[in-house]
Amino acid sequence: MNSIMNKFTILAAVAAVSVGFASCDVYDLPNPPAQSNPNDNIVFDAASVKVSPVTEGTVDLGKNMQEGKAVALFNVEMGAMPVDYSPVFVVELSANDTFEKTESFKLKDEEGTVSMSAYDIQNAVVSLISKSPEVQTVYARAAMYAVNGTSSVRIGGPDVYYYNTVLSVLPVKPENVIEQGYYLVGSFCNWDVTKGIPFTQITPGNPYDHPEFSVKVDVTAEQAEGSGFQWMVVPQSAFNAGNWTGAFGVNGKNLVAASKADENPGVISQEGPYTIKVNMEKLTFEVSAAYEYLYIASFGTSTSNFDKIMRMTTNDYINYSGTSPLDKKFWFYGQPSTKGVAFRPNGADNAPAENGMLSGKMMYDPKSTASMGVPTKGLYFLTANVATLEWTAMPLTTISVIGGFNGWSLDNAKNFDLVPDAKCAVWTIKDVTFAEAGEFKFCCNHSWDYSFGGKFEDIVQNGGNLSVEPGTYDISLNFSAWPATCVMTKK
Repeated sequence: MNSIMNKFTILAAVAAVSVGFASCDVYDLPNPPAQSNPNDNIVFDAASVKVSPVTEGTVDLGKNMQEGKAVALFNVEMGAMPVDYSPVFVVELSANDTFEKTESFKLKDEEGTVSMSAYDIQNAVVSLISKSPEVQTVYARAAMYAVNGTSSVRIGGPDVYYYNTVLSVLPVKPENVIEQGYYLVGSFCNWDVTKGIPFTQITPGNPYDHPEFSVKVDVTAEQAEGSGFQWMVVPQSAFNAGNWTGAFGVNGKNLVAASKADENPGVISQEGPYTIKVNMEKLTFEVSAAYEYLYIASFGTSTSNFDKIMRMTTNDYINYSGTSPLDKKFWFYGQPSTKGVAFRPNGADNAPAENGMLSGKMMYDPKSTASMGVPTKGLYFLTANVATLEWTAMPLTTISVIGGFNGWSLDNAKNFDLVPDAKCAVWTIKDVTFAEAGEFKFCCNHSWDYSFGGKFEDIVQNGGNLSVEPGTYDISLNFSAWPATCVMTKK
């Protein structure tokens, strides 16, 4: 630190050192006070500030809370502060060393030590990193300010941090232990824990941050008779051990602890496909009808024949996807009928992301006539999550033939773009020559992010390669009816 930065004259030398109350907004003090005019010739030696970290090893936040102790961060030594000024340290916590997202705290030293509430650290960890009770790494740094009422100045300059370290903290254990996996066990498997049906985590990741799980079951008429289709939830550890430790029954809409088979089970009394969704943080559950498909309706779509209407498929009865031409407005049905489950918009549609994808929220609303929207008529690849009730729509503005005949080159494929009809439902290209037998598929938007393949009678996004014999062909992709198809007419 040079001599100019070593000595701070708070006001008289403000112009010379470019640091002072007139520019306090430059120095990042949270909620900076209004400008004021302190006394002349008040000097502080910035180089006199000496900081030494205190924390060692892993800080047990729960223990500190139980003992009513703050977490000591660092000791500080400094020269005498100017009259009427006191030091304030602004401590920033972050999940990484970029400090792009932080939680900030204004702290004062107490008898030469700056400490922070264990509760504040816990809340910051949850906000910035995770709700997980596992040991977490927290990045910390502190700037120093001289403060007099509503006046303040950052000591050392705008880029100086007197404390910069990495903390290891053990967060407080949550009330509910959440495991990575759960299983559905019940009358359908004679209460044999080892034959449970696995739940799917709705949003992959740490289960403390993403505690919702879902499972799809098909209840037969026989299972629904009498006492009904009975079910309980067991954690991964119990499934592995083949016992009921940590199992849950139900009470109303809540999951409750159970220690044996058939203890407060949930019951489904009607046959049909169902989805059971559980929240292992809140210990709640929902049972709803499962949808084999989501049927895509748009302006101009004929809903009188649901065998032909375009639809979205699923592997987990949570996430659905499919391709369909849209005429600006669209919505989803949960059955091959306009009567019953319908998903309509919940709030305004979101602006497109950088890649052009649109997104929004939806809600189960069979009485509404409102529609989700896209800005232009075209062909779209759609996704929907019936658990989070979110949808996306990616516009497919070009479709090109790509394969061995043009070297699987995206650049060469631009010479083989298909032409859409007025509804963007049927895309065609004429006179494509394959000199020898080989494979091909269709790339979209001149990239590999989206592509079509599979079978000629069932074209799907990200499907496998299609085989072709030598010859010249007219090629047509048809998205006007389910399933999408590819027709090759040899000349």
